[in-house]
Amino acid sequence: MPDSVSPNYYSGSPHETLAGPVERVTFHSPESGFCVLRVKVRGERELITVVGNAAQVTPGEHIDARGQWTIDARHGRQFKANELRVVPPGTREGIERYLGSGMVKGIGPHFAKRLVDAFGEQVFDIIEQSPDRLRELPGIGKKRQERVTRAWGEQKIIREIMVFLQSHGVGTARAVRIFKTYGEAAIERVRGNPYRLALDIRGIGFKTADQLAERLGIPRDSPLRARAGVRHVLQEIASDGHCAAWREALAERSVKLLEIESAGIEDAIDLELAAGQLVAERIEERVLVFLPALHRAEAGVAESLIRLRAGSPPWGSIDTERALPWVEAQTGLRLV
Repeated sequence: MPDSVSPNYYSGSPHETLAGPVERVTFHSPESGFCVLRVKVRGERELITVVGNAAQVTPGEHIDARGQWTIDARHGRQFKANELRVVPPGTREGIERYLGSGMVKGIGPHFAKRLVDAFGEQVFDIIEQSPDRLRELPGIGKKRQERVTRAWGEQKIIREIMVFLQSHGVGTARAVRIFKTYGEAAIERVRGNPYRLALDIRGIGFKTADQLAERLGIPRDSPLRARAGVRHVLQEIASDGHCAAWREALAERSVKLLEIESAGIEDAIDLELAAGQLVAERIEERVLVFLPALHRAEAGVAESLIRLRAGSPPWGSIDTERALPWVEAQTGLRLV
């Protein structure tokens, strides 16, 4: 793709797009992935500031970004990327900068230049497919070659994870959080149970996980979807101000929302209760179902009330015969 700015590179997108090599990484947070990049874009005289999220990014790499232009009060014109794809460089200059940046352990600026001089644009293929050829260069022994090969493998895993997540519709910021949470096991865990994301990762809810599951080919009536959906329905009930739901009401609402037969929903509730993801309390002949955090909160409130009732109040005893007239005089209210 040419290094340029295009209004509609991503099909059907109302956002603008930007592409080009990264000249400088002004800031990058390893924890959140937030980054501020200076990018060389065709048609622009000055370097462009791009703000977005990336698991890792290095000078020399090429970015494809989708987002919009903004004006920052302090820093001026910026491109705010909602999606940011990072790919290895394809030019000799970019490859040399990338390898010499320290991103691949064991390769510094001097060694990077020697590698590019020796192998040109094929250097990535050499490192990955024929690493023994690195020892053709003077001063490169087996230990250093193995260190470079191992570091390159780690970088490849990160790239594969990000490409997998982004190709299945996961935004860059969420993809970074998934990678930071699961590490090298990210692809395996997401494929195995994408609904787990709603439990493990802040900012990812059932609807996002459900869309990802559909792209991965998980059936709509899957037990995984039913179990996650039941939790989601109970969370919606909690957002309406309820600490719990009667089991039959939870099941009925889940059937309607998820379009799964009632037997599958009942099985899902049982499985979630057995796994400790939901908590049940029986009141007479009916069962209330709680989210664990709300159940703990309710139990804690009850224990605190019992403790307060059993002890003396911190304000001491009150003489009601004297207190009531005083309150009436202060408020003008008639207390019965």
